[in-house]
Amino acid sequence: NAAASPLQLSPGDALSGALGASAAAGAVLQSLRRDEAVNATFSVAPAVGGAAGATDWDDEFLKLVGPELYRRPISGTVEAVRGWVREWAASFLKPGRGLTTPVQVVAVDEGVLLRFISSASGFADEEETADDKWEAAAAKSAALARGQEGRPDGALLILVEAEPSPRVRVCRAEMFAGVLVKEMSEAAVLQRLQKDLKAFEEARRP
Repeated sequence: NAAASPLQLSPGDALSGALGASAAAGAVLQSLRRDEAVNATFSVAPAVGGAAGATDWDDEFLKLVGPELYRRPISGTVEAVRGWVREWAASFLKPGRGLTTPVQVVAVDEGVLLRFISSASGFADEEETADDKWEAAAAKSAALARGQEGRPDGALLILVEAEPSPRVRVCRAEMFAGVLVKEMSEAAVLQRLQKDLKAFEEARRP
């Protein structure tokens, strides 16, 4: 029955599906106990393809921290993928490979932080349409590479984790008051990550 099946959680209202009364009550009870659920909007549904068993609530509510934008299992060793992710992130600093919002690339223990940078004369992500905006972003990224600082304006944290199973997760970070979501730049990063990580894994298969 639904109560015996594991549940999955997602930020926002992305999930749908029949949920038994017992399962729904359990999810509500968990949300009342957890700091991650404070001021958060999320949806709950039966896990796709999940065998009968308990829900890993710690791992599911982890999705609300940031919030999480992406996760997927990886093949190969965690160390190899983690090293690849750091090199891959640095490619956003190369001419012609940058985002419309310039970034700083900072190595962290389990992966890398892509920190968005803006200035007093910067532009909002929703205005990223004209070619001259790309040129301005490239100039800002070049300035960052030379050690010149801008104003931090949100970030994406890309983690390669060994537990509870080898995987990649991406979540928002440094979302301080007044920071706007960079939807276009986030979408570009996630699309490129999915494509390039798949190619990396396929190239390493025997």
